[in-house]
Amino acid sequence: MNSPIWAAVSGWELNAELEGLNALNIETLFTALEGKELIYDGPHKSVLLHHFSRLVASRPTNLRSQVQRVYLSILCHDEAELTGALFDLYLTLDGRGLALRKRLLEQGAGMLREEELELFKAILSDGDNSRLLQLSKQKSVLCNGNFSLH
Repeated sequence: MNSPIWAAVSGWELNAELEGLNALNIETLFTALEGKELIYDGPHKSVLLHHFSRLVASRPTNLRSQVQRVYLSILCHDEAELTGALFDLYLTLDGRGLALRKRLLEQGAGMLREEELELFKAILSDGDNSRLLQLSKQKSVLCNGNFSLH
């Protein structure tokens, strides 16, 4: 294996698992975290989506992680994850970042159910985040089903 991570740990006596999928997952995470791109272009999108969901849960004010999570949801073609990522983004921004929220919604619109899309559009239009209560909270990492506006 020829990679910076492998080179760094090659002298260690490591578990044989690091020669398989785990090493690839670790390499993917390091590559994504050190990169400057918002959109990951690699084979391990679902691994990164899970990772960025956890990052958003631990640091919800990190806008970069929130945006990367939305893009990874789109790249993974996961409607439930996209709904959760947009839900959390709208909740965190609380009316700010209108252009960003609008652009991300446009980019993921084809994956959302019609009622979800219309709900997000209505929130963009009138700024009423209480409408988020009508969405599924299943993949939201910020509310865990116990969403409160106050």
